[in-house]
Amino acid sequence: MFAVLLYNIWRLTDFLLKAAADGEMDYAPVITAGECVELVSSALLPPD
Repeated sequence: MFAVLLYNIWRLTDFLLKAAADGEMDYAPVITAGECVELVSSALLPPD
């Protein structure tokens, strides 16, 4: 279930970046899945 949520967050982020950057929609991702995982995990982990 978490993987599906993470995938949807990645696709939504990619879509919003494309819409904000140039408005052109193609299938090549602007942000990779690995970068999205790093961003989400950094937000979930409490600071030291």
